[in-house]
Amino acid sequence: MNILLKNYFRFVRRPPTKRLRGRNFHRVRSSVLSLTGAMKNADDRNFCLADYDAIGFDVDNTLAKYKLVNLMNLIYETLCELLIKRGYSKNIKDNLCTHKDFICKGLFLDTEKGNILKLSHDGKILRCSHGTRMMDKAEIISVYGQDLQWEHFEEAIGCVKFHGEEYKYRLFETYFDIPAIVCCARIVDVLDEENGGPHDKYDFFKDVYDAIGDFYFPPSEGEEGLLFEGVRKKPEKYLQPCSNGVKDWLMELKGDNRVVFLMTSSKNRYAEMVLETVLGSDWKNYFDIYITYAKKTGGFFTKNEKFKEKEVTGKEVDSLEPKKTYSGGNYTDLKTFLEKQTKKSDPKVVYFGDCLCSDSFPAKVYGNWDVVLVLEEMEAEGYHPGLKDVLEPKRKVPKHEVDLYIDPEEEQYILSEGWGSFFYHEEEDPKHDKHMNTYWGRIISQYNAIAVPTVEYIAGMPINHRYKKFKESEVGNTDGFYPGKPKPLLSDI
Repeated sequence: MNILLKNYFRFVRRPPTKRLRGRNFHRVRSSVLSLTGAMKNADDRNFCLADYDAIGFDVDNTLAKYKLVNLMNLIYETLCELLIKRGYSKNIKDNLCTHKDFICKGLFLDTEKGNILKLSHDGKILRCSHGTRMMDKAEIISVYGQDLQWEHFEEAIGCVKFHGEEYKYRLFETYFDIPAIVCCARIVDVLDEENGGPHDKYDFFKDVYDAIGDFYFPPSEGEEGLLFEGVRKKPEKYLQPCSNGVKDWLMELKGDNRVVFLMTSSKNRYAEMVLETVLGSDWKNYFDIYITYAKKTGGFFTKNEKFKEKEVTGKEVDSLEPKKTYSGGNYTDLKTFLEKQTKKSDPKVVYFGDCLCSDSFPAKVYGNWDVVLVLEEMEAEGYHPGLKDVLEPKRKVPKHEVDLYIDPEEEQYILSEGWGSFFYHEEEDPKHDKHMNTYWGRIISQYNAIAVPTVEYIAGMPINHRYKKFKESEVGNTDGFYPGKPKPLLSDI
């Protein structure tokens, strides 16, 4: 019995010789029930890894931290070359470093207008550029109207997917696709220059979309894409090894009959190369099953595509076995596997991922999994520990030695003075209550349990440590950030 409840019973049982009757009995019983309910509500507001039966991990930008400057330059230069081969001017390719302040996670491309947008939590256009040229408020109003409400917002907030119907918009939300926003902006710049002014309508995005597909997921089953070829030549140039603390933590998670699984959208050969680089040649020892090419936004949670036994024959399978690698698949078969391994009819699952579109939204909405969001912007924008962490320093003592270093040059690519904070826009906060009021701030609080800058932060803590969760019912709630709220969300620093 919880120690608080035991102490409560000790209090209400005095004096022992006097029996409680009638209204007095019901008062005590009501008080006990209220306390029990309060404790349950407190548990609902807290997150603890030890409470879960299965723990899943994405690979890229979650377990595998990339050296972002090198990665972004590789992606940008390769995409530009692919587009130039498709007939675009060589002038679209520039030095990415000159556009690093233009790079920002979470921007939307209005494909027909050639505009790039930052949105508020309720669909208002906060900032906007035409190509790489930032627009002032009067110009934005002339294009989108006095209220600045974006016409595609309801679709974007309702389904949280990368592109809209008929590709009227495309959002850029991972370090794998953010460099493409610079490609799009440069195409608009060059097309306008060639035309002597802006076009009435742009139709270049389908070519960019196809180039992104060729780069990551070529149509042929056996091909791995140009990203694989680029990283494979020198993995250490692009990938940062996990600390020994993370490795120890992964092994600890497997205790108490807990299942630890891997689920990535990357294809098999690429995923294995990345995992061997960041975890070592024995990387399979850390997981109970390995799922690659899981189409998390393409029907893994909602369709019934069969798993393939990629490691052996590539044939379809009806059931999963531990310590094997599978490709594709579906939520139902994975759940059956987890139930069998944990011996529980409805195992409680938490999933670690970096992408709000392909990790947080589908896992929470369709899988009913809790999600730990890995969000490097927390560290880049700066965070501040909560008062409780200051008053209770023992809570901050890590169990495993981890690596919390961030490259200062990377921060320059993550932060943007032109676009502002990923979390907050001061002009849209008349109450000054410092809630997240950007589109992505709303998504963060709605679909994630907690958010951490990197896996290293949570790996440094005991698995029974309790973290405060986001309140998903409160738009823009900031409770779930660990080890502290991003500085733009603090009233006083």
